[in-house]
Amino acid sequence: MKNILIPYNFSGAAINALNYTKQLFKEVEVNICLLNVYVSQPSEMLSDEENEKWFNEMDNEIEEELKYLIDVLKREGANFNYDYVVASNSLTKAVKNTVREKNIDVIIAGTKGAKGLAETFIGTNAMKIINTINECPILVVPMHYKYKPLHQIVFSTNFKRKFTIKELQFLINLCVLKKCMLEVVSLSEENFLSENQQRNKVKLRELLQELNVVYEKLDWKDSETITLEEHIEETESELLVLINHKHNFFNRLLDENVLKKSAFHSKIPILILPEIV
Repeated sequence: MKNILIPYNFSGAAINALNYTKQLFKEVEVNICLLNVYVSQPSEMLSDEENEKWFNEMDNEIEEELKYLIDVLKREGANFNYDYVVASNSLTKAVKNTVREKNIDVIIAGTKGAKGLAETFIGTNAMKIINTINECPILVVPMHYKYKPLHQIVFSTNFKRKFTIKELQFLINLCVLKKCMLEVVSLSEENFLSENQQRNKVKLRELLQELNVVYEKLDWKDSETITLEEHIEETESELLVLINHKHNFFNRLLDENVLKKSAFHSKIPILILPEIV
């Protein structure tokens, strides 16, 4: 969890994501890269030379603002190293390129929530990134959520797939760093686990054996997301963890998309782990 990428457009959501990041990792030295993305559309009213001049001026203006911000951040004296990237590209391509070039361990993105989704991660762009980036976790922070010390993380799973240490490593590292409890919750309308689910649960216990973990089966309440939301409120948990499963076509048609719906409605940050086979 050394290299962190924050999509940063100077909005309130982006500022909150940066503040959350500084609180979450205040005990360790990390590298924080701020990514500013803008889409450049050449004007037919201008020549190629004038268009290029205008784009260069935009690049320079954004860079100056980011440099000033980083100078202010450095004066805080924390154990953070700051860098920035300005990209004229689509958001998904810019993020993917930066993840690869900067060897990013986690993306931390702010969101405005259910309203005003046009330029936020939670919405069409968010799902494109979640479905495009499979190299690292994505942590989504609601704009109005103020950091609270982690005392309990909720990890929701139905045990229908195998787990690997690689996909869980960031979660494990975070639990160790924050010395918090991890609650693994299963939501299923069935009363009993299948043999395959039982094997996967045993494997998960092995992978998480060094952590402070409890396992709970939640009673189904109307839908998966409602069940999760009510449980999170009751336990006052500070982080929800989901694995980004790649469902087959029929599952996508028939199943509730808990990842997308949780992202829209969650009042607390969500850590989305990539599925690594």
